[in-house]
Amino acid sequence: MALRRLELPTSWGPLLLVGGSRAGEGTLVLLPQLRLALDAGRPHRALPPMSTVFVSHGHLDHIGAVAYWASQRFLGAMQHGVLLAPAAIAGDIQGLLELHATLEGGRPYDVEVVPVTGGGTYTLRKDIRLTFFATDHWVPTLGASLAWHKHRLRPELVGMPEEEIVRLRMAGEEVDQELVLQLLSYTADTGPGIFTTHPEAFEAEVVLLECSFWRPADRDRAREFGHLHLDDLTAIAPLLKCRHLVVLHPSRRHRLGEADRVVRERIGPMIRGEAHSLAIDWE
Repeated sequence: MALRRLELPTSWGPLLLVGGSRAGEGTLVLLPQLRLALDAGRPHRALPPMSTVFVSHGHLDHIGAVAYWASQRFLGAMQHGVLLAPAAIAGDIQGLLELHATLEGGRPYDVEVVPVTGGGTYTLRKDIRLTFFATDHWVPTLGASLAWHKHRLRPELVGMPEEEIVRLRMAGEEVDQELVLQLLSYTADTGPGIFTTHPEAFEAEVVLLECSFWRPADRDRAREFGHLHLDDLTAIAPLLKCRHLVVLHPSRRHRLGEADRVVRERIGPMIRGEAHSLAIDWE
């Protein structure tokens, strides 16, 4: 199965997204430059090299490849892996991995399950930090925002001779300042409540947002199961300031070509940035 591939210009540089998403079948979003997976709903050979996996909630189309990821890393003698999971299901995820390791007759997988909660953070690397927030789904679900912590010379020191800057640093004076740039936000499965409870999630340069249902007859279904309807998205679209909106999770009620057309013709003209689709038909 060929995954979709997006290379998005950002202030961090070109950000590569690889993956695919279809409601009920699987959501898999990979950031290969950071070795990070946002949900692991379907097995794919591109998944095991990701050393960190974040799962948003326990539905099978978001965790269906967790054991595959752990097993393939074990078979490939890859280094320690980290799985970030909502605290409410972290113990069950741990038990699932232990069960699969037992069924395979091998040693426990070298995977650390880290419970996370809304408002919590996780340092992915020294300049990249994840922050978690609750979404508006019908089961407890977390989204994740990715911030880039950038250091640069204090403005008043720009142009100063390098030896003077070194002298100040050696004297213990702080010569750098930290800038925190909201690079990416992944809202996972969510209804429209996310727009009011966590508006900061939509300040990122790249926003990954689901839109499961589009037909008028499905508005009640979207509300009942905590998903976005196209009407919800088009209502908020003109207010979005992101450089890139990546639309995920179309229902199987909608054909793949229809999903791409809706993103291109309905959503794209309504936003300031660019609209992209990660819809896929899993084989």
